[in-house]
Amino acid sequence: MTVYEFRNTVTTASGAASAIGLSIPGGLIRQVLIRANTATTLFSANITDASGTIRRHYGFHRGEMNDMEITLAVAGSLAINITNASPNDTFAVVVACQER
Repeated sequence: MTVYEFRNTVTTASGAASAIGLSIPGGLIRQVLIRANTATTLFSANITDASGTIRRHYGFHRGEMNDMEITLAVAGSLAINITNASPNDTFAVVVACQER
């Protein structure tokens, strides 16, 4: 089994930011970790595909969101979007994908 990790750091402006550039030839997302620099920052997040369709929506989280129960079949480009962040903050984003 081969697992690829996409790592990025983004800073929200007006409460939003996107980590774009994850291009997967085909696989299963097995972990999505989004961690704010400040433990008290409130935010929501989602995963969208190249056509702009939201594939997974995460509600509000404070400080960190770590989905290790995800099994999402994907192919192509994806974006991890952070929205409604209060206050603006810097976020570490990690997505682990298992190759099929």
